[in-house]
Amino acid sequence: VKEFDGGAVKALNDCNLSINRGEVVAIIGPSGSGKSTLLRCINLLETPDEGQILYHGEDILSGAVNMPRYHAKVGMVFQQFNLFGNMDVLNNCVTGQMKVLHRTREESVENAMKYLEKVGMSAYINAKPRQLSGGQKQRVAIARALMRRPALLLADEPVASLDPVTGRQILALLQDIQRTDGVAILMNSHNLDQSRAVSTRLLGLHAGRIVLDGAPAAVTDADLTRIYGDAESEAAP
Repeated sequence: VKEFDGGAVKALNDCNLSINRGEVVAIIGPSGSGKSTLLRCINLLETPDEGQILYHGEDILSGAVNMPRYHAKVGMVFQQFNLFGNMDVLNNCVTGQMKVLHRTREESVENAMKYLEKVGMSAYINAKPRQLSGGQKQRVAIARALMRRPALLLADEPVASLDPVTGRQILALLQDIQRTDGVAILMNSHNLDQSRAVSTRLLGLHAGRIVLDGAPAAVTDADLTRIYGDAESEAAP
């Protein structure tokens, strides 16, 4: 459960789900349904008001879990890339490893180059973010998240700021990462067709509740009405 405005807004209400290794789970739902809040709670960018978040059976809200170790295993990619504008690509990928994971610069550079190669950005290590396209920035952001070698990658609208062609390329890249690295991916999206195409499982949120959890191919029009229909009716004049 996550509330805002002193409990006046229940952004998440009785959300119960599990994510397994190697899954690509896409969260769909209307604006304001709680998609981003759910990801931010899992990564503790927001603190839930009630409930548990279990990682390998341990409740990360209990105070007994090593939080730096947890954050190393749960990476996050944002819609707006969040690269440091004053650093080139290589240092964007090296600085966090040195400061947070306490790796040597030599180890950090080696790891950075491995993942920049994986996302097709190793030729741009000296470029500043302002010199990159939106798709290139997102590739660097994905590489940076992978450098912690996470078990789970959270992606908050990862292609919303990109044109359709570049967006498909980024989603294909995420699929490839899931296949080759075994990383579980939990992403939210406003694009139903893209979500169906890349995911192994769809979650539907409506008013902070999970109202759908199933295989993309099994989702029916009635399911989509449960997710979107009421919101559309409420918005109608």
